[in-house]
Amino acid sequence: MNKYRSLLIHDIRHAGLDPVLMTGFLAPMALLVISRYIFPIVAVWLMSSYSLDIYNYSSFTAVFLVMTVPMLTGMMTGLLMLDERDENIISYYAITPLMRRGYMLYRLILPSMLCILLSSSYLIFSGRSEIHSGIIFILLLLAIEAPCYTLFLAAFAANKVEGLALAKIGGLLIAGPAAAYFVPGAWQLLGAWIPTYWPAEAFFAIEQGRPYTAIADFGVGLIFHLALLCVMVKIFVKRVD
Repeated sequence: MNKYRSLLIHDIRHAGLDPVLMTGFLAPMALLVISRYIFPIVAVWLMSSYSLDIYNYSSFTAVFLVMTVPMLTGMMTGLLMLDERDENIISYYAITPLMRRGYMLYRLILPSMLCILLSSSYLIFSGRSEIHSGIIFILLLLAIEAPCYTLFLAAFAANKVEGLALAKIGGLLIAGPAAAYFVPGAWQLLGAWIPTYWPAEAFFAIEQGRPYTAIADFGVGLIFHLALLCVMVKIFVKRVD
């Protein structure tokens, strides 16, 4: 346990000195504040000025914004891994009691735990969605997405600059909720390849009172996310070796 604690302390110090890394933690908190306090003000203004009731889209807003959390936490950890790879620290960990497997385990768990903490905080305190037990399953899928983002950056970026560029490209993956909410009927399947589609679809199914559909969405999403995670782990290990 001490070996993981020292890694965590190192990460906190590193992130505290790097504004880009701090974004992964502060941005979700900023989204929570905006949703909680700014959204109602904007809603009143739009209603009075244009008769547009954006409260009808509260659930979509909540899901769309919460999908950014695994991307941000994954990006933060991925950039940390790029720094460690450039400094050849990963090879050093391989000969310590932590070993490479322990290092990988820590790097996969950290973004997942941060994602659960920040995502649950947003869903509970933002006021943009109803609180129900189904959130647990949504959080599980998001927790798997976070290390996928981490490994995506660590495996395909040659350095931190490329990592930031890939992070921006990865931001396109939050289009999943839009496909689940706005695209009609079978056309939604075009968005099924986007990881964020499945937790969003399950969330909307729960809110619409379709529990069996939500369970099916969660099951397919879980298989998809686990398969994606396994692929990303293999690609990263091959890249490091």
